[in-house]
Amino acid sequence: MNETQKLVEMNLPPLIQSRATSHLERIARAADNASRTLAGERAAGFVEGLEAARALTPATIEALFLIFDDATDSLPAQ
Repeated sequence: MNETQKLVEMNLPPLIQSRATSHLERIARAADNASRTLAGERAAGFVEGLEAARALTPATIEALFLIFDDATDSLPAQ
């Protein structure tokens, strides 16, 4: 199962779902390792903001961190 499918299965609120998907797409489109790392850090910052706002449960926050980490680490090095 890919990361986008994992996001869909989480049943996130529509705006959060949209932003999270956008972050995953940026990670996937990254042209090189530096760009991929930056996109992954931005995605982590997005999740940290959700955590600070207490917008989602701790379990959902952790799942988002793992999804973004997996996406950032799973792409082949360029």
